[in-house]
Amino acid sequence: MSETPKISRVGLVGVALGLGGLLLADFVVLRPNRLAPGEAVSVFQAIEAWRWFMLVAGFLLLGLCCLRVDSVRKSVAVQVATMLGVALPPVLCLGLMAGLGYAATSNLDAANPFLRVSVGSAFWLAVLGLFVAFTDFYQRLARNAHLWALLVRLGLLVGFLGGVALILQYGGLGNLSLAKEYAGRSHRFFVEMRAHLAITGLAVGSAAVIGLPLGVLMHRWRRIRNTSLSVLNIVQTIPSLALFGLLIAPLAWLSAQAPGLREFGVRGIGWLPAVIALGLYALLPIVRNTYAGFERLETAVVEAGRGMGMDRMQLFFKVELPVASPIILNGLRIAGVQIMGNTAVAALIGAGGFGVFIFQGLGQSAIDLIMLGAVPTIVLAVALDLVFQVLTRAVTPRGLE
Repeated sequence: MSETPKISRVGLVGVALGLGGLLLADFVVLRPNRLAPGEAVSVFQAIEAWRWFMLVAGFLLLGLCCLRVDSVRKSVAVQVATMLGVALPPVLCLGLMAGLGYAATSNLDAANPFLRVSVGSAFWLAVLGLFVAFTDFYQRLARNAHLWALLVRLGLLVGFLGGVALILQYGGLGNLSLAKEYAGRSHRFFVEMRAHLAITGLAVGSAAVIGLPLGVLMHRWRRIRNTSLSVLNIVQTIPSLALFGLLIAPLAWLSAQAPGLREFGVRGIGWLPAVIALGLYALLPIVRNTYAGFERLETAVVEAGRGMGMDRMQLFFKVELPVASPIILNGLRIAGVQIMGNTAVAALIGAGGFGVFIFQGLGQSAIDLIMLGAVPTIVLAVALDLVFQVLTRAVTPRGLE
């Protein structure tokens, strides 16, 4: 009896979003200078016909792959569709980047050195759609532990990074307005990147130091669970700007009472109130997932460990922690991604980070300067999410996969 393969609805939504955005929105925006309103240019006008034809064909092929993605019997057609579904989004992303470089280079005007070519919404919608489709296909491929599946993933990563490097070097992306904003602030960019990563790391790290033991205590003594979760839920409801403001007065008073603390950055504004506030926000997912991780333990498993002669410490590190670690890492992943994004707001209190560019751009109505802060923040958050997904998969016991 023949079997009808399942359709990837998530992948089809991604393809529809990406293709619709590419065809209907503006691919680039031509501005007489960095601040003036621009003229929207579609993908059909911005790049050569063969380029947009290949992009459209690639999206359509990706859509066909979504129609045959899964079945009980892994036929050759299903495996080919899955591999194409994983390979096409990175290739199409490279094609979109190459198209941007061509559009920026071809629209240069020697008579107007202030002309700017900005990235249009079509590019971002297309990339978002490709990311949605890629995520769905990648999860399907990740279920396959065969060597060829691992080689495909490794080859895609190396090929994509190599393609990005080549396009950045030779593809004309340096003529984009976003690249020109970066060129004028290249040193400041890396200073703020270090500040952004440092604040995120300190906030999540301090939250982990407090949250992991608290989650274990909640598992051991149930009577503190409701109170702890209620307090942490209340903290989550406080707007970030309000929490920053609440910390200004006590920290300013503390630095006034002990002037020596100012040398370590203890003051009403700066990195310390940002770390404290963001650390408080990170506590809830860490504590909740730590508690949930230990709650998933079956009593029979614990009793079996005791029957083998394990003491409390051996039972914790050899039985309880390995079972709970995937959920704990998932909590750290959620907290890390959340704080990576929220750190941008900390620039309002002088903490630094990519939020500096975002708020400068808002003040100047410079869209590309806003993107100079927003895009790296998104990239770092996605990269952090992927790193924690890999770690979670690596520490998950085989019996729990």
